[in-house]
Amino acid sequence: MLRWSTLLVLMTAAACADGGTAAAPSGAPVPAAETTAETTAETTTRTPEPDLVRIPYRVENRAPGPDTAGFEAVVDATLLDPQGWVRAGFVFEKRPDAPYLIVLAEGPEVDALCLPYDTYGRYSCQNGPVVALNADRWRTATPQWTGDLETYRLMLVNHEVGHLVGQHHPDVQCPGRGERAPIMAQQSTELDGCLPNPWPLDHEIERAARHDLKIAPGYGE
Repeated sequence: MLRWSTLLVLMTAAACADGGTAAAPSGAPVPAAETTAETTAETTTRTPEPDLVRIPYRVENRAPGPDTAGFEAVVDATLLDPQGWVRAGFVFEKRPDAPYLIVLAEGPEVDALCLPYDTYGRYSCQNGPVVALNADRWRTATPQWTGDLETYRLMLVNHEVGHLVGQHHPDVQCPGRGERAPIMAQQSTELDGCLPNPWPLDHEIERAARHDLKIAPGYGE
């Protein structure tokens, strides 16, 4: 006759062989589930996504020509690019009836759209629900700009749309010679030794992601 202790050992071995788990004796402490270092790290380092703010927009090219033909496509691609303001939780939605307008126009029309701000036939602006971009700048950039024309156009869109979502010029235009300029710096006129940069820097994204700065009112608001 098998002893009871021997029979218990055989039953336990059979359960484990079938993929079961041997139960702890009654009254014995049950070990807590293991937490891997990977799981702990994921739990402690994961940062919450910023709340999303939707910006409905439309685009108009009022200075048509061969050198401005791609304006609308550049605007769309810039606003949807993962390097841009979408990192701060802004969602840009293109709609024909949108309350925000991004427009390319010749100098005199931009001057009128930007009043009471003075743009002197040369500058671009954000004024209320309108981002008005100067067509001459779009065609040729500026003498102070040390990058290429394609990069300048990205910078121009991101800078003025940055104003639309509440961002301002920094107190220091260039943080250090050879560093990338902030997107909200006035790169068209004063790089001051910084490198040309078409995208918001990390600290600009972090500031914008707080969503505590006033966004420009749209048409009808």
